[in-house]
Amino acid sequence: MAEKRIEIADESGRITIAEEVISSIARIAAERVTGIARSSGASGGLKGIFSGEDPAPNVKLELANDQARIELRIAVEYGYPVHSVARAVQESVEVDIEKLAGVAVSSVDVYVKRVVPPQRHDTGTS
Repeated sequence: MAEKRIEIADESGRITIAEEVISSIARIAAERVTGIARSSGASGGLKGIFSGEDPAPNVKLELANDQARIELRIAVEYGYPVHSVARAVQESVEVDIEKLAGVAVSSVDVYVKRVVPPQRHDTGTS
């Protein structure tokens, strides 16, 4: 099966961007939003073992007509307004894909799959 990609062509030449690049941008953009649950080394692994899956954002991407349609499945940390986190994810993903990849985004659908306990941010001091 051929790798999906987007091509941007102009008078200077052609730029080809692989689907995985756009998916990576979407995942990183989502993880930058405050309130998103993300993997964090060993504790993320333990969360995955005990909860059945990794809380990191899961990205599905469709490329058609030189536009990207993004679907993200996320977990939100307890204590954050779910709808506000989801809206911030939509905005962050759309802006980053358009700015960093130069690809138009037709939609960003966010599915909140669960709420998880807040991650501890240990500073290493007692």
